[in-house]
Amino acid sequence: QQVPRTPAWSLTELHQDGARVPEADSVLTTDKLRELAELCHLHIDEARLPGMLRDVESIIQCTKTIQAVTVDENIDDLYAKDDGESGSAPLREDVVTEGNCPEAILANAAEKVGYYFKVPKVLQD
Repeated sequence: QQVPRTPAWSLTELHQDGARVPEADSVLTTDKLRELAELCHLHIDEARLPGMLRDVESIIQCTKTIQAVTVDENIDDLYAKDDGESGSAPLREDVVTEGNCPEAILANAAEKVGYYFKVPKVLQD
């Protein structure tokens, strides 16, 4: 199966040729989708069922396409190229340049307790 060489950000772009897998290869039926929705406690209107079936089938086919890709071949395509023109950031030494300044860090805190930020309680007991 041919995989696009450029990133695909949607199922529509991934299946650019618009070719769907024949119904014989379809793994999901309307009845199975209805059963799955029931198991998930979801209510799907009958009018929306065909569109949702098509979308879920596209997701399944996308997953099959991704699973079909072998990473043993063309492994270089999986790594970012640093040709200087791609805008990648240059590597630098991992050294500490600043630190040990809690007063400066806490200077703009609305409330603090010692060297800690005091924040409102979000979760209730």
